[in-house]
Amino acid sequence: MSQTIYCPVCRVNFKPKEELKPGAVVICRVCGARMEVLQVEPEIEARKYPQEPEEEIYDRVNTFAELKGYVFKDTKKLVMDGLLQKKEEYGDFFCPCRFDNIPENICPCLETRQNQVKKEGMCL
Repeated sequence: MSQTIYCPVCRVNFKPKEELKPGAVVICRVCGARMEVLQVEPEIEARKYPQEPEEEIYDRVNTFAELKGYVFKDTKKLVMDGLLQKKEEYGDFFCPCRFDNIPENICPCLETRQNQVKKEGMCL
């Protein structure tokens, strides 16, 4: 399959591993977000899979960690609570460690997606 899917969470295009059909659920290979395929012709169109905020962020964070081989320390609950609070206050899961609520800081933030965790051994 040569078509790509645009992820509305991390705002990148990626190629799916399998052939897709409308209604299929696909996981972004960059950020771990779940998406529902709406159409495949003439282009693949997908949207964020409808989930409750708590379910969505836990699912997304756990999937991202699994994709990257990351392990949470004892601060996971604190981070999740911060993400949920930012979602409630600002409308999206902005990184609780950052002050700027900008697209690059939607969890997982751009620095994390670019392997900063792997280089530094931790977030920030």
